[in-house]
Amino acid sequence: MKRSLQWTVLLMAASIFIPLLAEAAMPRSATLATHAVGSLTNAIGTGIAIVVSRHTPTTVRVQPFAGPPAWLPSMDKGETDMGILASADAITSYKGIVLYKRPFKNTRLVIVGGTSQFGYYVAKDSPLETVADLKGKRVPTDFPGIPIVRLAGIAALATAGLTYNDIVKVPASDLAGAAQAFLEGRVDAGWYSIGSPAIEEANARVGGVKFLSVISRPEGAKRMADIYPGSYPSVLKAGSATGVVKDTTLLTIDFYLVASKDLNEEAVYEIVKMLWVHNQELGEANPILKAWRRERMVSLNASIPYHGGAIRFFKESGAWSKEMEDIQAKLLKQ
Repeated sequence: MKRSLQWTVLLMAASIFIPLLAEAAMPRSATLATHAVGSLTNAIGTGIAIVVSRHTPTTVRVQPFAGPPAWLPSMDKGETDMGILASADAITSYKGIVLYKRPFKNTRLVIVGGTSQFGYYVAKDSPLETVADLKGKRVPTDFPGIPIVRLAGIAALATAGLTYNDIVKVPASDLAGAAQAFLEGRVDAGWYSIGSPAIEEANARVGGVKFLSVISRPEGAKRMADIYPGSYPSVLKAGSATGVVKDTTLLTIDFYLVASKDLNEEAVYEIVKMLWVHNQELGEANPILKAWRRERMVSLNASIPYHGGAIRFFKESGAWSKEMEDIQAKLLKQ
């Protein structure tokens, strides 16, 4: 009887102190890096910061930067705790390729969030249907101010086996310039993201626009990923957005919540658990975050390794599979 009472007391103590220990492991404050104020990633980061700060002892402070190259060095040193990163930036910075001169190996994936789709668009009454039809057509190129856009456009063309040599190149300084060239009829196709104001304007001014499908066969998808790491083809259903007049396959990237490898494992575990339990509140904090659903948090398309604290939670929740274990091991060897 006495031993039973002792065990009861110990269990009660554990139920009190274990949560307190977990809470003690959480930092009082944490930084979350994003693009500049007004950007998509800043809106995403602000929404996540609100929810995390509401349900954990950690106050998350959003820190705007010009872009990932400005904050990844500090995360690599453990000075920036978290950040919002596109999958393409994640893999190229992790490997130190394309736009990055050296690798940043201390970035870890916390959860995979929403997506962004990009593609070539034409007038709605155009006979063009896929990027293969752009051969010999006038297409915006170069984008010296934002070379990642140039890379994405080349990757989309490559799904059909096309290169810049197969089109009539019309140099554009940036996305705004390319959009204006389309409105003025100087190009046969424009390039932009789904849901952008430029697409809405073009749709209103030229009597409707439609996006062209990339070629999603395995060889096309491979060419896309080889040129624009972290990208993959995905299908948008007809009518789901302006310019999607039928089921259309577009170049797609994921958005990640990432953390420094040095961020406390218990802290990352608690943050992921909170985002899982209070998942519906993300969309309430910002409609953009409605796409950051539980079923997307673990992804077979992950381009950098997951943080240990995130893996621990996903294993407990049953979201982590043997296949993900193999993917994690492969990513760590990159």
